[in-house]
Amino acid sequence: MTSSIQQGIAQHSYDVAVVGYGPVGQLLAALLGQRGYQVVVVESHTDIYPMPRAVHFDHEVARILQAVNIRSDTNPIIEPYDNWYEWKNADRETLLKVDWRGVGPSWWHTSNFFAQPDLERELDVRVCAQRTVTVRRGLAAVGIDQNEDGVTLTVQPVTGSETTGQAETIRARYVVGCDGANSTIRSLLEIGLVDLGFFYDWLILDMVPHEPMTFDPPAWQLCDPSRPTTIVPGGPGRRRWEFMALPGEDLNDLNKVETAWRFLEPWGLTPTNATLERHTVYRFQAHWAKQWRAGRILIAGDAAHLMPPFAGQGMCAGLRDVFNLVWKLDLVLRGAASDSMLDTYGAERTPHVRYFIDVSIGLGRVICVPSETEAAERDAQMMAAIADPSLAPAAPPPPRLGPGVARSGDPQAGLLSIQSRVEYRGHAGLFDDVVGRGWFVLTTNQIDVSASVRRVIDRLSAPLLRVGKANMARVDVIDLDGRYGRWFADLDADTVIIRPDFYVYAATRASALDEVLSQLEGQLDGIKTELPAHVTTDA
Repeated sequence: MTSSIQQGIAQHSYDVAVVGYGPVGQLLAALLGQRGYQVVVVESHTDIYPMPRAVHFDHEVARILQAVNIRSDTNPIIEPYDNWYEWKNADRETLLKVDWRGVGPSWWHTSNFFAQPDLERELDVRVCAQRTVTVRRGLAAVGIDQNEDGVTLTVQPVTGSETTGQAETIRARYVVGCDGANSTIRSLLEIGLVDLGFFYDWLILDMVPHEPMTFDPPAWQLCDPSRPTTIVPGGPGRRRWEFMALPGEDLNDLNKVETAWRFLEPWGLTPTNATLERHTVYRFQAHWAKQWRAGRILIAGDAAHLMPPFAGQGMCAGLRDVFNLVWKLDLVLRGAASDSMLDTYGAERTPHVRYFIDVSIGLGRVICVPSETEAAERDAQMMAAIADPSLAPAAPPPPRLGPGVARSGDPQAGLLSIQSRVEYRGHAGLFDDVVGRGWFVLTTNQIDVSASVRRVIDRLSAPLLRVGKANMARVDVIDLDGRYGRWFADLDADTVIIRPDFYVYAATRASALDEVLSQLEGQLDGIKTELPAHVTTDA
C-alpha cells in the first residue's frame, strides 16, 4: 500500500516511528530519546545481525558517536588508524600514499576501524537506556498512510523470511525509514533512484586471525589487474580482504568457501591459523533517492543512497543523515520551527552524499582495472605524479551541504566546523564534552547583544561565547591549543554560527550579527530552498 493523504484527526502514540534498527536507525532513536521524545523502532530481525559489514568511519563520525558516548579513544571495539594508506601495483611499487596519520578537524583520528556487530551492540545499549524509546523486533513494515496530522504505519510479525500473523498499526507524528538498501518504506512511497550505473562485484572476506598479523601499512590497495584486492583492518583482532570479480567469472564459484581459502593462501591465511567469519559476493553500486521526504515520512542511510566502499563512507553518510535530521525534527516537534524546515534535509544531504559517491567512483575507476595495458598506463601516470607532485591532480574541495539552513552567499556556510580542546568553567576537555552540543554563536570579539539577537539565540537555546587565550579579558571558552584562533583566522571572521550537526551556518563579523540572525529567524519560520527535498537532478 502506497502512502496516501487522508483527512481526519489522529491521536499520536509516538512522536517518531523509526523503521530499521541498524546503526542509522539506532543512532536516530538514541538521539531522539536523549531529547525526551516518544519513539518506537520497528525491526524485522529478532537480534543484531551477526556478520561484519561496514568497517570504517572518519573523524566527523567519531565526533557524532561522541554524542552518544562511544569514544574512539577509549572504546575497545574501535581501532583508531594512525598510519599511511597506500596503493601499490602488481609489482608492489607505490602508486599513491594517503596520509591517515593524526587527528582530523573534529579532533578524532582521520580513520577508525571497527566491526559493525560490535558497534550495533554499543548503540543498542544507548538506545535501551532511553526511557522514552521502545524497540520492537520481529516486526516488518507492510503499509503506510498519512494525513496532515500524522502517519499510520502497518506492521506484521516476521517468521523466517515471511510476514505472518495479525497485522497492527502504529501511529506517529513522523516516520523515518532507516531500513537499508532494499527499503520497504522507499518502496511503499514509490520513490525512484538516480542510478549512475557503476556496478562491480567483489568477494568480501572477513577474517579473525588466531595470532596478530602485521602489514605495512595496515591498510592498502593492491591494484593488480589480475585480481584487484583491498587489504584493511576489520576492527580489533580482525582483518578484511576484498577481491574483485573478473569479467566473465562465475559468481557462484567465487562465493565458495574453498575459493576464499585459495585466495587467502598467498597472504598466509589457512583454516589452521584463521577463522573465516564471513564470505559474500557484494555488488558495489552508486545511487541516491530522488526524494528524501514525502509529507511526514522521511528516509535515511542506505534507504536514501548507496556508494562503492572505496572511500569508506557508506555508513558515515547514513550517520550524517541522522545528525542532520535529528535537530530539525527537534525544532519542528517542539514548535520552534516550521514544518518546512524538514524540506532542507534532502536538499542539504543530496549534494553532500553525491560528493562522496563521486569520490568513491573516481577511486573505483582507478582500482577496478582488469586490463594489463590500461593498468600499465595508470601505473605510469601515478608513479610520475609521485616523482613530480605538480603532475598530481588537485585535491577536491571539502564537501559542502546543499542549499538549506545556511546564510546565503556565505563562502563558509555549509562546511564542517572544528572541535578542539578547551577550558570552560574550570573544566578542560574536548569542546563537546565540556561546553555541550547544539547551536552556538562563537566569537573572538566582545559583543553587545541586541534585543533581536537575544530573541533568536534564546529561541535556539544558542549560547553566545567568546573564545580566546587564557590571558584575554572576559573570555568564556579558553582555546587551549590555539586551534580555534587559527580557524577563525582561516575563515577571515570573528564570529561563527555553528549548527547542532557541527556545520557552519555563517562565518561573519560581529557587526553583522543582527542581519545574519534575522535571516536565520526567517528560515526557522518558513524556509524556502533552491532545491526542494522532493526534487533532484539526474546530472
